Amino acid sequence: MAHSDNQENALRAPQVCSHCKSIKKGCDKKLPSCSQCIKRRAICRYGELEEPRRSGSEATTSRAASPLGINQRLASTWGSIPRSLKSRLCPSLRLSLLLMSSLSEVFPSNTLDPRVSQEFTTTDSVMASQVSQIIRVEGKHLEEILLNYFESIHLWLPIISRKRFHDRYTHFQTAPTADFSILLLAMRLITQHPSTDPEMEQDREVLYLATKTLFAQVQAFVPFSLHLVQAGVILSHYEHAHGMIEAAYVTIGTTARMAFAMGLHNKPCSAEVEGSDAWLEDEEALSTWWGLVICDRVISCNPRMNGRPLATRPIRENDYLPLEPEEMDRGGSFSQPTFRYFVSATSLPGVGSFGREAQATYLYDRVRYSIETGESVVCKLYQLGRDLQGLLAAVMEQLDGRWGIYCGATQMLITGLYMLHQSAHGQMPDSDTPANYKQTIEAALSTLTRMVIDISYAFNRESQTFNVDILPPGVAHIVRCAQHHILTAEDFHDQRWLEDFEQLRRMLSYFNRRWVVAGLELHRLNETVEMTMAMHI
Repeated sequence: MAHSDNQENALRAPQVCSHCKSIKKGCDKKLPSCSQCIKRRAICRYGELEEPRRSGSEATTSRAASPLGINQRLASTWGSIPRSLKSRLCPSLRLSLLLMSSLSEVFPSNTLDPRVSQEFTTTDSVMASQVSQIIRVEGKHLEEILLNYFESIHLWLPIISRKRFHDRYTHFQTAPTADFSILLLAMRLITQHPSTDPEMEQDREVLYLATKTLFAQVQAFVPFSLHLVQAGVILSHYEHAHGMIEAAYVTIGTTARMAFAMGLHNKPCSAEVEGSDAWLEDEEALSTWWGLVICDRVISCNPRMNGRPLATRPIRENDYLPLEPEEMDRGGSFSQPTFRYFVSATSLPGVGSFGREAQATYLYDRVRYSIETGESVVCKLYQLGRDLQGLLAAVMEQLDGRWGIYCGATQMLITGLYMLHQSAHGQMPDSDTPANYKQTIEAALSTLTRMVIDISYAFNRESQTFNVDILPPGVAHIVRCAQHHILTAEDFHDQRWLEDFEQLRRMLSYFNRRWVVAGLELHRLNETVEMTMAMHI
């Protein structure tokens, strides 16, 4: 009985509701609605600010100026709910309450006054106000969020020109737009870390749902734009990095359709004067398209995506390499456009991290195409394998201990090599196939697995010397590739095998501090190893 009483008291509000107070009735303060409000079918609200009593014409004027006190009611919806109660609400209800609260600044206090400008009701102003409120509820400052984004995510996802973004953000302060608002919210979302605190994790989930909802909503009201495509790429990366692969697949598909509608899929490098606004706009569009294509291929690496079509077109040999972010934002004097290379020039020296990732994705595309079209992978194994290995060697040399910026290219190349050799291993040999090709492929798979393990050793040795924020989420894919081969070990009690396995686990555990997908892969790896070891007992 005592336990029941304590539980009932915990579900009571600290003050009476506004309805009972207005009709001067006793309020039992039950949550989420008191008995009086349930009986009278009234809306029960706690924590609303009490307006001073007015009489006569003053009260009439007040009611006309502030219809139902709508801005106060909306503002109090989210803040008046105790945090302990929020944690028990389902995500959809928490999302609805957050979005209602985010509208609190949209409505001025004198909404019904015909002399008041109706500019606040435009889609741009409404969306900007909602995004501002959602970020403010979290206690974050937008400038801090943007600085964090450009010092971390931008290093491995350089689809936004810092110069153009800064100019647009300055203009946004006085003339907000809906598409730029969604981009800001997506940037906030992807910079948020997972937490071991359940309540903070629920807040992160609601922020994701709010971003997803507003991203879908704004597409119905404003024309497609580069900002919307960039927001979609960021959102897709977030969903993939946190284990929501089905959601990522849908989001990248929607984003790709917007990009196609805008003609980004045929965007060449700029022919404008280098350094001009038109040149910068063209180059940012090309970088955004490459970011979309790469994200599409990263999502396709997941085994659950096998057999599904890509959202973007195949990469062509004569597609131009994107500019590196430092080249795009260096500013300075104007000059004629310099010669640009095609993505197929994989042996070209001096290519930066973004260009290398584009080249790695191009080779991955060739492997995927060979497998899907039923071509004899054995015949193409030598040339494709040589191209992949050559580019991987160049990337590893450029890496030189700089973790983070080359992870995307490394992941794509290792994944492509695994796909190529595993597909060739499963094909029937023909008359032109060397007699020992099976042994050659198995040796190549062992070498790749050893490379992944060596990467984990090197990463774990240096993991305390760099910032986890700069790491992209791609490590889960290469570990998944390695585990298929590492589980073929003959002796699971071999000391070296146990140490190798532990190094992979440590690397995934470290990445799990930033990206949930690494933790999911760690759980899958542990389960698979336990089952395999049990079968060998």
